[in-house]
Amino acid sequence: MLPPMAFNAMKFFNYNTASAFGHPSVRGWLVVFVCGFLTVCIIGPVLCTAVWVIIKFIRLLPFFSPPDWHVTVLSTAGVIFKVAAVFGALLATVMVLEAARRKRQEARIPGHHPIIGDFEHSPFYKTWHAQPVLPTGKPVSLSAYGSGPSEAQATLWQQFIARYDELIATATESLLMEGHPLQGAEAITFTPSGITLTQDGLLHLGFEFATVPENFWESEADEPYPTASFTSALELKSTEWLRPYG
Repeated sequence: MLPPMAFNAMKFFNYNTASAFGHPSVRGWLVVFVCGFLTVCIIGPVLCTAVWVIIKFIRLLPFFSPPDWHVTVLSTAGVIFKVAAVFGALLATVMVLEAARRKRQEARIPGHHPIIGDFEHSPFYKTWHAQPVLPTGKPVSLSAYGSGPSEAQATLWQQFIARYDELIATATESLLMEGHPLQGAEAITFTPSGITLTQDGLLHLGFEFATVPENFWESEADEPYPTASFTSALELKSTEWLRPYG
């Protein structure tokens, strides 16, 4: 039977190292510290041995005489342990801070609005996100700045939904003006995929589109991204075909 100390050590080293990088905690800090410490303890002697061999070889050369350093194994081991401790502490601290930042970044606070419906607030980005249903019956990704839908944002959304068919038809007509990148398609259908309510009162739409014939593009990576912007009075401000990145 293993003694309690050995059993606790086994539990510690069986700790999921990946979770130590994802969840900030004292135990996670210790796990990353040990990983960094052992890494230097393994690499350090190998490097020191390589340096020792190189110096021995150089001393054999008649035209080069390096200084005679009196370095013992104990002093070298002491330096390696100190470097390992500093490296492990720095690595663990950086990883825990990064994990804490990532955790704050991913934090979501649920909420509900009588008009928008359920939403999530992201304190890190100071934005909220929802999945309201369009008049077509399909949900759409809706986002805006703030801790939740403001009165102005909710009013703009209500007005947009009330005039949905008219506004989408206006945006579609503008997107399909002469010279658009879908020339040659027999039919084109636009569906809002993402809507953003900006701080200055604009409403931005991003669209998915379907064409007849299908597979109008050889690769999805080549597909442009159609967008439209409306003013706070829901007058069409602009439309644009964004080219794929890269």
